Amino acid sequence: MSNQSIMVFFGLVLIIIFILSANLISGIIFPEESAITPQTIQEPVIIQSHPIIVSHTFPFEKAMVSFSVSVNASVLEEIQKNGRISSIFYNDSGSVGIADGYRAMVMDPVQEQIFYDLLEELRTVRRIQGLSDDEYLELMAVYVQSLRYESIEWSPVKFPVETISDSAGDCDDKSLLLAGLLAREGYSVALLSFGPEAHMAIGIGSDDYLYKKTGYAFLETTNYSFVGVPTDSLGSNLTLNSDPVIIVISSGKKLYSSGNHTRYIHESYVKSEQKMNELASDLTDLNDDILAKRKRISELESQISELKNSGNIKEYNSQVATYSTLVSIYNRRLSSVRQIRADYDKCADIHHYIFEHKYDRKGVYDYVKKNFSF
Repeated sequence: MSNQSIMVFFGLVLIIIFILSANLISGIIFPEESAITPQTIQEPVIIQSHPIIVSHTFPFEKAMVSFSVSVNASVLEEIQKNGRISSIFYNDSGSVGIADGYRAMVMDPVQEQIFYDLLEELRTVRRIQGLSDDEYLELMAVYVQSLRYESIEWSPVKFPVETISDSAGDCDDKSLLLAGLLAREGYSVALLSFGPEAHMAIGIGSDDYLYKKTGYAFLETTNYSFVGVPTDSLGSNLTLNSDPVIIVISSGKKLYSSGNHTRYIHESYVKSEQKMNELASDLTDLNDDILAKRKRISELESQISELKNSGNIKEYNSQVATYSTLVSIYNRRLSSVRQIRADYDKCADIHHYIFEHKYDRKGVYDYVKKNFSF
């Protein structure tokens, strides 16, 4: 090889080394903006001989639901060891990084077996009770809502398998679990993340009762709540004022079609409370008036008795007429009080029934339609 060829060869080598070095240095000094999402190993996990058995009981519609699922302790250990360490880090990619992180946690394949086992139990309940698609969605929602609410400050977001194992979680944890269940059953579902209020809820694909401009019906997971009914307050009168970041988990074809029912229930709940306040004000006014008239009637009774004993017949007859008129007015007012009290009690019963049966949309709707009109 000639000296000129050798020089050309080494020149090319130096150029290649320079390019590779430049790329490496650029990657170190100017890293791309990318989210680090939670990830666990994708190899099969060995099932331990002593799995964790998790039992849970909760009300749904007119019955109590009970079942147990087996949590692979090795999966739980793998999640806690490798998944939680990156639960959810992101840089300037902002909401994109958060969305990718949450999706990774919901759909991590290592959790598929526990999701399958849990859904088998829920499907059995559906089959036994003959539930529609809407009622089946409500069953999954009520199961998650019934799990103990547990908020630990600065605690990382749990993977769904952890929430199942603990039978507890905060708004993030429970929302991720419910989103995972609904997504695997073909429903349209998203996470609704409220940054300023540090809250998360679920968005349900629906044909009615949609939340703001999200295109989804709102669903709270921290407590029993109907699909579509937004959370009024969080803790110390903190309300959800911000517009949520929408994190789509599944674009499934199944939509919730009972939003007209839950809207009617919520409107009845609000109206019954307003009516109770109005009736309470009327009762206060009438009670004050009745007490005053009762006092005047007692005074007249004493005067009439004295006039009768003194033989002052003319004055006696005059006071008796006044007394009879006052008693007649008093009795009419007392009748009005009793009617208002009955109306108040009816509104209170309806208000209380709705509040105490948020796990039974179908039953509550029938009850309200039968007992309340506005």
